[in-house]
Amino acid sequence: MDIFITDVDNTIADTRKRMERSLREIGRGEVFEKTRKEFGGFGKFLSEDELDHLWRVFLSDRYVHLDTPEPDSARVLNGLLQRGVRVIYLTGRHDEEGDTMRPGTERWLRENGFPEPGVGGVRLFMKPQRRMNDRKFKVTRLREFMKELGPASKRGVVGIGDMPDDACAYSQARITPILLDWLGLFSREDLLNSAKDVTVLSGWDEVESLIETRYLVYR
Repeated sequence: MDIFITDVDNTIADTRKRMERSLREIGRGEVFEKTRKEFGGFGKFLSEDELDHLWRVFLSDRYVHLDTPEPDSARVLNGLLQRGVRVIYLTGRHDEEGDTMRPGTERWLRENGFPEPGVGGVRLFMKPQRRMNDRKFKVTRLREFMKELGPASKRGVVGIGDMPDDACAYSQARITPILLDWLGLFSREDLLNSAKDVTVLSGWDEVESLIETRYLVYR
């Protein structure tokens, strides 16, 4: 393996505190407990205007500092970087002119000890517009990235995320997919059925073990 691509939200960052605070910001804090075990269940309880307000608050730098690093994730990514593996962040967070999460995201990564974008070949890929579909962006950006690599794309590239759409995006770009279910937002069955070549793990300690035994052993 030469390149390791990772999602951010709910893959290396636990966003539950940010979501709870964002719901309180729009005056609907009670919805958090009703949806904490169900990804995207807000539509049952919020109007369209409330949903739009929620995403404007949640998808901003305002409360990014509340995100909690997933245990072991920073250590594993730094270990990969030290062994010569390129680390790439691929996130549905947006970097739109006048409306960007880049400063807050980069600050959070730095303050929590993650490999920093722009240092040692580390890169951060973000959506160009907030309202752009996450899956469409990830598929397009991954394909562009693999094309940028040229012949190097034949080498090992592994990607990790937390949603079925992440596995689909990686597979469509011919990248080996790993999914995490540490927050329980999706059933393991749904994750396993998201792509034929997906591996589902419970945490970054398992990710580290898999990488060591399957992807770095012949490096």
